[in-house]
Amino acid sequence: MDKEISRIGENTMSEIRFDLVTGKMVIIAVERAKRPHDFAIAHQEKKGSKDCPFCPRNENMTPPSLVEIKDGQGKWLVRGFTNKFAALNTEVKEIDVPSLYRGEYGYGVAEVIVESPYHDVTFGNLTLEQMKRVFHAIIERYRSIVKDEKIKYVQVFKNFGPRGGASLEHGHWQVIAIPFIPELVNREVEGTQEYIKKERKCPYCEIIEYEREAGVRLIGENEKFVAIAPYASQYPYESWIIPKEHQEKFEEIDEDSLSKFVEILKPLIEKYEKEFEMPPYNIVLHTLPPRDIRNYHWHIEIAPRLTIAAGFELGTGVHINPVSPELAASILKLQNL
Repeated sequence: MDKEISRIGENTMSEIRFDLVTGKMVIIAVERAKRPHDFAIAHQEKKGSKDCPFCPRNENMTPPSLVEIKDGQGKWLVRGFTNKFAALNTEVKEIDVPSLYRGEYGYGVAEVIVESPYHDVTFGNLTLEQMKRVFHAIIERYRSIVKDEKIKYVQVFKNFGPRGGASLEHGHWQVIAIPFIPELVNREVEGTQEYIKKERKCPYCEIIEYEREAGVRLIGENEKFVAIAPYASQYPYESWIIPKEHQEKFEEIDEDSLSKFVEILKPLIEKYEKEFEMPPYNIVLHTLPPRDIRNYHWHIEIAPRLTIAAGFELGTGVHINPVSPELAASILKLQNL
């Protein structure tokens, strides 16, 4: 182990860091270091639950339910349905494509999972049992969607706040299935294969072992999962939750592991919502594509949207992060897991 322990708070120089799996670069601009209260987050006035299509008794404003988890009185606690304004659908049509270019019809699936019947309850304020219900619904829909062999990847994610991409206030997740493997996903999976071929070890398993020993980017852990601020964080206060056991597919998680997963996810989201006063954020699942036989290690990435990608980021694809992961971990640190 190198001298990681002494680094936090001592390095005053900017760094270029490389992701272990993909090789992607990020600039950590430590001289710009910002703590939670330094970010100016503009909150829009809440619209309230009136005419919200995700609230109970407004079910007629959405397509029919595809999944419902109900209480003992038959009232839904979690509800999923096709996105009314889907970017993709399962119709197959011919389209005209200019001879110079390549294109095809937008085949795919877009669904919404409403995480609670209560309009103003944030994800961090859900009970552990309610969080589990959300993921049970997601997994049920995931398994159904991938039966279609034309689907090559299913992206599960949550947007929170307008700057996080949420168009509606009522808490929800999205499931979008597409007929190709995205470049970023393939880069991660291929990077995992290359690392295993070279080092005979999974890179994510290596990251877990290293970060638990180094400590400076470790946010918290329980018996089954670790939460870290990744070494090459693209976003200020970015975090990952990774299963300690090598697991390739999120949809195969067992009940005990799911319980331990939400036990570390809930306090971390609570920490974000409290420290940053309800910041916009994204939670993104990274998992092995369906029917893929390559090696991988699923994980969740959480990205608070505290800065805006500007000209440099758009021109180079390289993010400038004004918060070192070491500082981020010290502020996000979870206790008593």
